[in-house]
Amino acid sequence: MKKCLMLIIAIFIIGGCSTQEVPDTNELFLIPNGFEGTITVFYNVTDTPVLEKEGTYSVIPVIEASLKQLEGTNINRYGVYLTSSLFRFDEGATISNKYFYVDEKGKRTAIDEKCTYYASTGSFTLDNGKELNYQTIQVTNSQCGQDFYFDGEDRYEIQEREVLKYWKEQAE
Repeated sequence: MKKCLMLIIAIFIIGGCSTQEVPDTNELFLIPNGFEGTITVFYNVTDTPVLEKEGTYSVIPVIEASLKQLEGTNINRYGVYLTSSLFRFDEGATISNKYFYVDEKGKRTAIDEKCTYYASTGSFTLDNGKELNYQTIQVTNSQCGQDFYFDGEDRYEIQEREVLKYWKEQAE
C-alpha cells in the first residue's frame, strides 16, 4: 500500500512539473522616426515578403502611410506592414516585442515600452475564403506613461477602425 501511494505521489509530481512551454512573441518593430499613432501588421497576404529574422526576432519594417478618409485630422498618418508570414500568437505567450525608431540613415533608437500599447489582434475572411490576420499596436513619443501603456489613446482607436475598414475593402 505504501509503495502504491508513493507511486501515485511520484506520478503527480512528475506530471505537475511538465508544462507545455509557450513561445514569446519576439517581434522587432522598426518604426519611422518620430511616428505617433496606430501600426497595423497584416499577415498571410499573398505576394508580400516573409518576415526576416534578426536573431530570434521577426523584423517588421513599418511603412508610414496616409489615409484619405482621415485627411484634415491629426490622425491621418498611420503605420502598416503586409507580410506573407503566418500570424502566430499563442494564448498565454509573453509579449517580448522590441520597438525602435529608425532615422533616414538607419540609426535605431529604442522606444520605451511605456510609449507603446498592444492594442488588438484579429482577422477577417475575404470573399475568396482566405483569412487575413492582423495585429495592431499604438506608439507615442508625447504621451508615454503607465496610462498609455495599459489603455492606449482613444483617437488611435478611431484611427485603427478606419485603417482596418480601408484594408478590408482593398483586400476584397
